[in-house]
Amino acid sequence: MRRVRWWAALSVALLAGVGAAAQSYKAGEYQTGATTGPRWKVQASTGATHAGFAAAGEAAASVDQHLGHALNCIEGRQGRNFNARWGHVCEGQGQGLLPDLRQDPAGRPWLLVAEAADQLALRGLRTQDLGQKKNAARGVSALLQLIAQAP
Repeated sequence: MRRVRWWAALSVALLAGVGAAAQSYKAGEYQTGATTGPRWKVQASTGATHAGFAAAGEAAASVDQHLGHALNCIEGRQGRNFNARWGHVCEGQGQGLLPDLRQDPAGRPWLLVAEAADQLALRGLRTQDLGQKKNAARGVSALLQLIAQAP
């Protein structure tokens, strides 16, 4: 009985901590990478950084949190897979990488790369295998870095 109560208390504390972490991101907070240039480059840089954080994560919850940040940067608030619980670290940087690439003729050549990053992030979030999650995050980071460093 004591063991059940202890596990229940631990579970509640962990869930509360994850929820608090997701809600703690404010507009402009934890934005990293490029701060100038086209909006799509700035969002790609921020997303790449957070995908890198995901790749370095040691627990599935941490990997999912940061990979979710990258996915939110890619899709933007209006995106089909946007999830506010992950936090929106690209808030104020644009409408989302994909929408901003579509609107900028200079960004359109990068659409296939961004779409690949989007799909890889989704697959990484859906798998239960930590190694696959981390490798998906590595791939998302690499793809977004290509976009962020576009000539």
